[in-house]
Amino acid sequence: MRPLTTLLFCSTLALSAEGPVVVLSFDGLGALQFTAHTMPRFHKLAKTGQRGEGIPPAPATTFNGHATLATGCYPEHHGIVGNHFVDPQKGLVTHSAKAEWLQREPLWVAATRSGVRTAVYHWPCADGPWNGVAPWRFETFKEGVPDKAALAFADQALAEGARLVMAYLSGTDTEGHETGPQSTRTARKLAKLDREVAPWVAKLSRRYPGIRVLLLADHGMVPMGQRIDIRPLLGGPAQVAAHGGGAYVYPEGALDPGAVERLGAAGLKTWTHAEIPAAFHLAANPRVGALLVEAPLGAWIAGETEPRRVASEIHGRHGAHGYFTPNPPMNTWLVALGTGRTTPLPPTPLWNIAPTVATWLNIRWAETPDGAPVKELLP
Repeated sequence: MRPLTTLLFCSTLALSAEGPVVVLSFDGLGALQFTAHTMPRFHKLAKTGQRGEGIPPAPATTFNGHATLATGCYPEHHGIVGNHFVDPQKGLVTHSAKAEWLQREPLWVAATRSGVRTAVYHWPCADGPWNGVAPWRFETFKEGVPDKAALAFADQALAEGARLVMAYLSGTDTEGHETGPQSTRTARKLAKLDREVAPWVAKLSRRYPGIRVLLLADHGMVPMGQRIDIRPLLGGPAQVAAHGGGAYVYPEGALDPGAVERLGAAGLKTWTHAEIPAAFHLAANPRVGALLVEAPLGAWIAGETEPRRVASEIHGRHGAHGYFTPNPPMNTWLVALGTGRTTPLPPTPLWNIAPTVATWLNIRWAETPDGAPVKELLP
């Protein structure tokens, strides 16, 4: 039998001999959108790897999903509990995915501390150092930048020795919100992504032997049919942080005891903070509201009151996400390439992605995340 030190050395050498890892997130690209018809090149490519569905956290939102992907933690622990929330000290936080809001270590920080050269592009919450640590290279989000820039960023990072690249791509989020996830415009965007990104991904394995690529997203989307304003049902002044199909309610003072009954009578699911289901993984964070309210699938909760902003919100609600309870339209596409397997993947919570990548690259966490490596993706 070889000495333990020799075994450990050989194990570390084997891990370091593996190729780099690339994680590509396509905002809003749902599992139901990914078919042989909509994305034929990616669909063919997926047959050489492993395919499944990603299960987003509650609520299914962009910032929440990307923070979960980055930390391997539940929202109640990483602190990004939605696209909008109220922080007890700093007040209402709207459309802010900054590193300062993260309450748990992201993968790029753990990787950097572990000596893994990491490059991050446009990823929510990767706008600067976290607890004083920044990845080797990062580029913060800018509106209107084409996805080809993300591929160019990844190309350069890999050529210069990056072992981990995490890149955010536009996906179908804008098209889904403005015209619906099943619209002609959304179908054209899926075809564009397939035409521009799939050939690039296919070339990676030829350039970098042993490379592993994860194709995934933060949430799916469902067509909308009804707008619901819950404020008249609350019985008193309150901040409403709405994110599509769900919302947090922060009463100004005591909660009206009849609010839950009125919301329920209107066909809305409602939970007080004390009643939040354990499966939501939200209750332990004070940024979560006194009430959680969820509309029926296909309806969305209004978040604006000023007329001009209401019109803008309605324009962006032909499709929506943000529901608390699991449902298939919220699930994301998930493809793993370069694992040496073609077996299907089980439905995979997004908090299991970062622990999987960490295991692949021998990355050490400062604090063990909530998720666990996906065993079907391990050697």
